[in-house]
Order: sequence, then C-alpha cells, then structure tokens
Amino acid sequence: MDTAFRRIALPLGALLLGLIAVKAFVLSWAIIPPGYTGVRVNRLVARGISRDDTVTGFVLYNPVQTQLIVYPTFIQRVVWTHDTHEGNPLNEELTFNTKDSVPVNLDVAVSYRLDPAQVPSFYTKFRADRIETFTHGFLRDTARNVVVAVGSEYTFDDINGGRKEEFLDRTARELNARLAGFGVAIQQFGLIGALRPPPALLEAVNAKTRAIQDSIRAENEVRMAQAEAKKRVAIAEGEAAANRALLLSLDAKLFEWERLKLQHEAIQKWNGAAPAVLAGSGGGMLFNIPVQPSVPVR
Repeated sequence: MDTAFRRIALPLGALLLGLIAVKAFVLSWAIIPPGYTGVRVNRLVARGISRDDTVTGFVLYNPVQTQLIVYPTFIQRVVWTHDTHEGNPLNEELTFNTKDSVPVNLDVAVSYRLDPAQVPSFYTKFRADRIETFTHGFLRDTARNVVVAVGSEYTFDDINGGRKEEFLDRTARELNARLAGFGVAIQQFGLIGALRPPPALLEAVNAKTRAIQDSIRAENEVRMAQAEAKKRVAIAEGEAAANRALLLSLDAKLFEWERLKLQHEAIQKWNGAAPAVLAGSGGGMLFNIPVQPSVPVR
C-alpha cells in the first residue's frame, strides 16, 4: 500500500510544486473587484502607463515581468486631527495664521475619489503602490498649503463667525482645482469640532460672547418691561373711558328710577305699623323705627 501511495503522492506533489512555480514565475492571476481598478506595470520595459494597462475583473499576468497595482475608485475618507484616537495615532491637525496674525489649529475631514480613466496617469505621477501613501503624503501637504493660503485672507472673527462656511467652501474648491489634473476629485472638505486659537484669545472670544448674550438678555428685559407698562396704561385708559361713559349715562331719569326702586322695596317689606319716623323731602321714603316701651317714673 505504501508503494501505491507513493506512486500517487509523488506525481501530485510534483504537479503542485509545478503549479506554484508557474504562478510565482510564469503565470499568475488576480480578481479586481467592483470599485477598484488595476494597473499592469511592465517591469522590464521602461515606458509610460496608458489606459490600455488598466484592468478589471479576472486578470492573468506574468508576475516576473508584470506588477499589478490595485487602486480603490470608490470614495475615500481621511481625517487629520490632534486626537490620537481618531485617524492615525499622531497629531495631524492643520495650522495656519489668519489675516490678523492669529495662529489657528483645526481638525478636518476630507473625502475624495480617483477617476478610473485617469488611474494610469495617477500611477505614473506618484508611483504609489498603496493609496494611503498618496493620502497622507501629497494630499495632506496640498490641503495644508491651501488652508494656509486661503486662511491668510480672513480675520479670526471672519472664520469663527459668519464667514466660516465661505472659508471652508473656498478651501474645498481650491483643493479640488489643484488635484483635478491628477485624476483626484474632492467630494467634501469639512471642519471637525471648533477652531482652536491660542487659549488667551479663546477666553477673550468667550468673554465677548457672554457680553453679547448679556446685552441681548438686558434688551429683552427692557422690551418686556415696556410692553408691561403699555399694557397697564391701556388697562387704566380703558377703565377711565368706561367710568366716563358711566358718568355720562347717569341723568335725572336714572336717579328717579333708582329712587322708585328703593321705595318699592321698602313698601314690600312694610309690616303695616305706622312709621315712627318720616324721612325724605315730601314724605318720599318711610322707615319703621321700633317704639321703645315706657319706663314707669318712681
């Protein structure tokens, strides 16, 4: 049995070694998945890379003569921050000086993608075997230069206030313009967190913000007090107008009517006894006063 096994195992082993040798030195293959583009680089011929050298799907190539470089063509995202727990474990924040000479640090996120049609040209220019080499090298250097150039045209109050979006938009457009010739399209350039000026300036900015908020609150309180005063005046004027209208409506007929009502109520309450006191001019009103019992004189 051992002899039979050797007869089968030895040829299979030789075949396997042969296939390994063929794959390593004669013919190899790779699969370029969707979202990626491969570039065949001829190691033996010093010539430029053309569009004919781009490959996708299942690819056969000679590993001795040909090197296969694969680049992702879907959107890539990178962050450069001072936080060593985000992105690379390094301080990669960008720094620039504003128009009024304020040093500012900022954390940014950049999204970009490669144009598949320009991948050969991209490789020819950068000779980067991995896209990360370009991302943290040329791309970061270009982004830093653009931030420095654009940021120097704004004061700190500009980029920390109403013109921040304008600053970021201009930076993104300028960065895209500088990279377009390499087949790189910037999809987004955004700020992570807040700008970081020197601590002393930051405290001054916070104090200014608090002062503005206190001023707005005081103005609101004044407006509320004024509104409350106007409300009280309006109520008082309304009551005064009502009183004047009432006084104007009190004529002699109304007084006579009220007198007759009172007299009618007194008559309704009379118990039939002769009144002890007669009050009112002309005997207009009658009141019964209880007669006190006489006390005998001793």
